[in-house]
Amino acid sequence: MNKKIEKVREDIRKTKARIQELEDYLKTLQMQEKQLCDEEITKTIRDMAGKGDVMETLRRLQQAQHEVYAGSDSGREEMSHDA
Repeated sequence: MNKKIEKVREDIRKTKARIQELEDYLKTLQMQEKQLCDEEITKTIRDMAGKGDVMETLRRLQQAQHEVYAGSDSGREEMSHDA
């Protein structure tokens, strides 16, 4: 078989393997981000439980979490446009 075709096919195989590695890594990072956000929320709620209006604190945390996740989506869109 033509060596150029073989090289291109090998490059395709390597690229697909690399893409899979990066997708797995991205999933790991996203799970880590969610876990850290959840831990931060839990800590804040525990800290605020005895210090006033818990419902107001929960509303502020929910808003902050929404902003974090909205920022994550736009970052993914930028990455896909760069590729």
